[in-house]
This record gives sequence, C-alpha cells and structure tokens, in this order.
Amino acid sequence: MPEVVVYAVAGRSPEQKKAMMKGITKAVVDSLGVLAEQVVVQIVESPADSKSKGGIPFSER
Repeated sequence: MPEVVVYAVAGRSPEQKKAMMKGITKAVVDSLGVLAEQVVVQIVESPADSKSKGGIPFSER
C-alpha cells in the first residue's frame, strides 16, 4: 500500500487539497500499477509562522 505524505503551509481550500490528493493518487496508480483504493495520501499542514524557507517564515513572505 503506497503512502505519500505532503508537508505544506496551511491555507489552501478543501477543493485545492482534494484536487492535489486526486492528482497524486493518479500519479502513483500510473507509476506503480496499483489500485487507487490502495493509495494513501496525507497532507500535514503547518501554520505559516511555523515554517520557513531560507530562514524567513512563510508568514513574512
């Protein structure tokens, strides 16, 4: 059972997250030849002030 974990800054809509999970599932199905029902996708969201890139918090970008 393939599992994909996506780390992201919080703030995307439920529709955006659903579309991403569907696209990731399709990519795993197409790449590994497994059934969609076997693919687990989890989104782990962090507040913008708890994640940074280049030392700059996302809340300040």
